[in-house]
Amino acid sequence: MATTTVRPNQREHILDVALRLMSEHGSAKTSMRMLASECGLNVAAIYHYFESKDALLAAVIDERRYEARLAEIPDIPPELPPGDRLRLIYRTVWQGALAEEAVWRLLLGEGIRRETAALPVGRSLLEVFGPGLTSWIRSAIPEIAEPGAVADLVVGQLFAGFVHHIFDPSMDLAEIERRGGEALHRALFSDRT
Repeated sequence: MATTTVRPNQREHILDVALRLMSEHGSAKTSMRMLASECGLNVAAIYHYFESKDALLAAVIDERRYEARLAEIPDIPPELPPGDRLRLIYRTVWQGALAEEAVWRLLLGEGIRRETAALPVGRSLLEVFGPGLTSWIRSAIPEIAEPGAVADLVVGQLFAGFVHHIFDPSMDLAEIERRGGEALHRALFSDRT
């Protein structure tokens, strides 16, 4: 039986381990007992912080603070041509997603398996992500008449990039990023800059 070790940031440690386990095994196959063992705690310590596995999964995503992070519009030089500004936005989104790859793998896998706990969490993330990205586009590329539609295209390209990354892990991540940005540029600005 694991013993409880008190750490000043125990909750964050539990969330980090939970994210790793859930992204590797899925939330259904990650038991609270498994999590406790990996954390060096007893199960009661996990339940002290999270009332259920569903609450744990929601906290794993909530603690990433996507809403606050998306509220911070990246610094995109306005003197660049619109297509280059779009590429920079896509680059920022792609690199941010790669930095959070475990979260994306977890949610995509859970969504594909239709895990009931993950579906509202994934929907909430999309509800934050779409409007946040739309704000970035509206601010950085005012020439775009429909920033929401372009945000949808960026999200679609992001998912396409992940599909390439998952099914061809030998593919260079910078090349996936370049292709995604270039596809967006060609689709929206092929007759411009």
